[in-house]
Amino acid sequence: MRAPQRRLPALIFVLVLAAFLPAVGGAFLSWDDGENLVGNPHYRGLGPAHLTWIFTAVHMGHYIPVTWLTFALDYLIWGMNPAGYHLTAVLFHAVSTVLVYRLAVRLLTAGFDAGGPPPRAIPLGAALAALVWGLHPLRVESVAWITERRDVVSGALALAATLAYVQAVEDAERGGAVRRGLYWTAVACFTLAVFAKSIVVGLPLVLVALDVYPLRRIAIAPREGTVWGRVLRVALVEKFPFLAVAALAAGIMLVIGFRWGILAPVSHEGIAPRLALAAYSVLFYLGKTLWPWPLSPLYSLYRPVDALALRYLLPAVTGLALTAVLVALRRRWPAGLTVWVAYIALLLPASGIFPNGPQITADRYSYLPSVGWSILLGAFAVWAWRAWQAQRLSTPIARAALAAALVLVCGLTLLTQRQIAIWRDSVTLWRHAAWADPDSDVPLFYLGWALAEGGRFDEARAHFEACLARVPASLPALRAQFTLHLALVDAQAGRPAEAERRLREALALDPGHPVAWIRLGNLLWARGAPEEAARAWSAALERAAAWPRYQVWELRAAVAGVPEASPAARARLAFALALVLQEYRAHAEAEEHYRLAVRLEPGFGAAWNNLGVAYASRGRYADALDAFVHALRLQPGETGACANARRAAVAVGARPHELDGCRPEGT
Repeated sequence: MRAPQRRLPALIFVLVLAAFLPAVGGAFLSWDDGENLVGNPHYRGLGPAHLTWIFTAVHMGHYIPVTWLTFALDYLIWGMNPAGYHLTAVLFHAVSTVLVYRLAVRLLTAGFDAGGPPPRAIPLGAALAALVWGLHPLRVESVAWITERRDVVSGALALAATLAYVQAVEDAERGGAVRRGLYWTAVACFTLAVFAKSIVVGLPLVLVALDVYPLRRIAIAPREGTVWGRVLRVALVEKFPFLAVAALAAGIMLVIGFRWGILAPVSHEGIAPRLALAAYSVLFYLGKTLWPWPLSPLYSLYRPVDALALRYLLPAVTGLALTAVLVALRRRWPAGLTVWVAYIALLLPASGIFPNGPQITADRYSYLPSVGWSILLGAFAVWAWRAWQAQRLSTPIARAALAAALVLVCGLTLLTQRQIAIWRDSVTLWRHAAWADPDSDVPLFYLGWALAEGGRFDEARAHFEACLARVPASLPALRAQFTLHLALVDAQAGRPAEAERRLREALALDPGHPVAWIRLGNLLWARGAPEEAARAWSAALERAAAWPRYQVWELRAAVAGVPEASPAARARLAFALALVLQEYRAHAEAEEHYRLAVRLEPGFGAAWNNLGVAYASRGRYADALDAFVHALRLQPGETGACANARRAAVAVGARPHELDGCRPEGT
């Protein structure tokens, strides 16, 4: 490789770093950054307690220990300065772009015959592929949003896994052996990738597609039995470690998704709507890749989904037609089918097959699936170079193509910098989202909260009132939710009487809303009505069975506002919140609330018992036994505490006398 070409990776790194450097000036956003980072002390360090949380916590419906490790390191270096967190994401993305370049060099070299393109063409085509991918404005959400660190971490690791795999097997087709060190490096990188974000579980299918083309390890249409044996060996036996890791990660993802209510069961969202949403997303990202404007942090999903509506029917027909064409051209143009299969495999977990959240699509889901399209563009550049060298393409056309490539890279860079400016703070972000999707109430909700957090209460109130005005009377629960948030804005603005009136309106619409009851109790206590406050808190506790239907962050914030000067109420509400947190496997946070409950109300036997369960789940059996003993002193012979205490006693080799009051086992 010539000296200028050897410097291409460094040049690519610098260009991407420079393009995304403005993101370093961004703030923590009022979109999960508070829940994940600003209000979450558990990841802040690498001590035993931090590492236990990192490797065991399912936080906000995600199990991403590798990503949490990067956040822990960020905290040790930067503290809570958002600039450092942003810089780490930018560096990850710049490294990923270099990995795309190196992967493109390998794949383009394998795809073109040795006598075809001149040596310079492949590195330049790979550089174009890397820059188009790395500088595309669709990448901004993954890089500029701190919470989405999981995209850039899993993306870098998945790209490293793919590159290591290609290097491991590229000699096998020529009679050489698979390079085992690189092969297991690929498996290790893939394992880390899925535990940075499980969305990359489709990578094994991508590797099989690459084995077909351009690596040519599997025949496109095998006929002989020996060839079929090779297909099975390469596609299944050789991929077994990858498939096993993918199956484990997918299983964890599905269990967590259904448990947290993130994924809708088939009974709630039928097969036809899921397929319609999947077809829509496949064409959506392809369209935004070609025309990346306008982009939004939230593309709202409007239900019910009519699979026969033109919005969904047209993408489905187009997708099927495109698939049929690429299958028909698989011999003449195998690269097209490989890119299409890789795109679908990587996009599938984030498609409408598994609907989650209020969005129909999200820019971040295109991070890894779009790599193939960029490499295909690089392949076209190599082909054009070869055609020009063979005088099948005139010099003016070749110059026009070169100029178009430069304009494309520069244009994408400008759009990316414009998109980064949108992500600099919460108000700017959600104001843009409200403009991009004027029919959706969700951006108005986020914009209202961003304005309130910035002390702009009149603007926040106006936005929430606009949301409320758009909700029909046939949706009382949603009207109650917006009325609740109007009350919270009034409370923040120092208008407690108006806030109380709003809370009562919310409860008239949704009498079971626990957050409204707790917040009302807090206001009543503050204005000197402790008896009324106690009744409001009791009403919330009476409805504790319904708490999991409401937002955990809202419950947490409401309970945190209950004064410890009313210890019994605060203890009981903390206990009820801990039950919800434990149901969602947020064991460390649940443990904190159980500890608070027993500190404020030492005679709360159920809280002592559940605190012991929380300790035992983390292997702290001595502390667990002590908690169970406290529970038995308060409630001698209580069946659950007896069973728990026996197990903890066996674990620590002790026999507390409080067990004497328990019934013998088996009776």
